[in-house]
Amino acid sequence: MVTTTEVDDERPRTRRWARLLGPVLWPSFLVAAIATAIFFAHIDPLTLQAQTLTDWQISRQAGYTVGFLMFWAVCAGSSALTMYLGATPVPDSPGPRSER
Repeated sequence: MVTTTEVDDERPRTRRWARLLGPVLWPSFLVAAIATAIFFAHIDPLTLQAQTLTDWQISRQAGYTVGFLMFWAVCAGSSALTMYLGATPVPDSPGPRSER
């Protein structure tokens, strides 16, 4: 049986993860979708596969999927790095010294 205190204890942890992952995953998903559309509007996945990975036999749809996931991973890494750098506290530094 779950008590109300156990449920209340889980909510802050869930909200914390949502606050950390939401600003990273959602914008990176949108940018990956745009990047995929632009990239694959000019490059056919089967042509790319034939020129780079000749041993692999993949479908066009699998090429689109792998491309999207790769774009999403790169965009998520960029968003995560931006969030990390934005959340890192700046060390206190003394102001400019005035010499007399």
